[in-house]
Amino acid sequence: MRTTVALLCALICPVSAAAAADSVDAQAQALLAKHTAYVGWQFGDGTFRTMRITGAISDDKGKPDTAFVLLYDGLLFHNTYTDLKRGGSKEHIGFTGNLFWQTNANGFTVPIYGDYAKFLASETVLLNEGTTELPGTYRGTKTVDGKATGIVRVALTNGDTIDLYVDPDTGAYVQATIDPDGAYETTFHIRSYQEVVPGKKMMATYTEDDDSSVHALTKFEPNLTVSNDDLHPPPQAASWTFGDGSPFPFTMTHTRMAVDATVNGVKGKFILDTGADGIVFDDRFASRANLPSVASDSAYMIYGEVKTRLRKTQTIAIGNATLHDALVYSQDFGNGEDGDIRSEGYDGLLGYDVFAGTVVRLNVYGSTMAILDPNTDLSGEKGLAVTVDLSGGSPIVPMTLNKSIPVSAMLDTGSPGLIFFGPDLMKKYHFATFNGCANIDTLAIGPIVYTDESACQYGLSADYMLVGFDFLRHFDFVFDYPHGRMFMTPNKNKN
Repeated sequence: MRTTVALLCALICPVSAAAAADSVDAQAQALLAKHTAYVGWQFGDGTFRTMRITGAISDDKGKPDTAFVLLYDGLLFHNTYTDLKRGGSKEHIGFTGNLFWQTNANGFTVPIYGDYAKFLASETVLLNEGTTELPGTYRGTKTVDGKATGIVRVALTNGDTIDLYVDPDTGAYVQATIDPDGAYETTFHIRSYQEVVPGKKMMATYTEDDDSSVHALTKFEPNLTVSNDDLHPPPQAASWTFGDGSPFPFTMTHTRMAVDATVNGVKGKFILDTGADGIVFDDRFASRANLPSVASDSAYMIYGEVKTRLRKTQTIAIGNATLHDALVYSQDFGNGEDGDIRSEGYDGLLGYDVFAGTVVRLNVYGSTMAILDPNTDLSGEKGLAVTVDLSGGSPIVPMTLNKSIPVSAMLDTGSPGLIFFGPDLMKKYHFATFNGCANIDTLAIGPIVYTDESACQYGLSADYMLVGFDFLRHFDFVFDYPHGRMFMTPNKNKN
């Protein structure tokens, strides 16, 4: 294990030192020791230096819809997920020891920062039996799935807290909740453990939250050789060619940012949508552009379930840059909530895959756009530099509401409406609303503060807010997804 000890210490040592200075929680330690005895090992004891785990996620009818391979070298990992319903498209996620990263179906890799990186650190520790080395606090008992359990809360310095629900008779974890009451709160309902080698067990099946899909880890291959290359992102499947980077015009309406693009030689008009986690065409336009369908499925939008098709493009030309061999989605924009997109004359949404492998300079006030090579030198940028969380395919940034409330704001240029917040924020901070809407006093990102903005309740969880066109038109942007950052400069838009 190249960096196992150093990585584990980075996660727990400062907390362990603080815990040692205080009293040891005997009840918590007894339950953790019981678990160690039950599984027969713990992370870092030399039992498993590396591990490859093969498995699948099955729907509520027992049919696999995602296959996965989890590859670990200590706490370093590279996990591959194959979507069996969408033509076998693959997504990857990993940790090199220095950086968390994720790669989408087109092979575009971006770094992972912020809350999701902390969640991934804790999930890795949980799945690799690293929890018993953490300082724990006993938090009482609770019946879970008909079984009385003792609750132990363990803390990671650079990860999320984990609540462990331990069977006091066997030591098995019945349930584990990462980031309780936080933005990435996830509960693992643990159904079974499996012997990897005689006397050494690992978690084998579980479900998450209220989802009935079963995660089944079926094949364990311990102590195999893992190279540095095995832990790094795969090569790109799609690719960009860039022109000279000169700006080209886009259209600003009262509610939209729209740009022309040519797909397989067919010209269309599209909404520039940072809130979309991919490129999505109207089915009619996809047919005009002769885009072959790779697979059919459904997706869940904020307004419900929609039928989608995965399609393959040859070229998507935007300005003087061209995206080659990209996978895109299509759906019927003539139905449901998105019917206005077709009626307004748009042929779809240009989202994540336009940004993921490029630098996009968006002069909102001047209505110009440029698509640049990701190696472009941005050291001279004068705008506010912001680290972005791209784990969901949309840029999420930390903002401050009403001078003191930290929120995670999704910046969505495709949303024409107001700012939205969820019921969790409303209940926690007792917002006074009228018909679900309120005037918020201030909304700040770094030193930039806006006042008297309107916001309405929508189906967002935890501390999330959705910040749309009305707010974002006040800025010019440089989006640098390949390096997990953006630059924001207030512009002269006053209305």
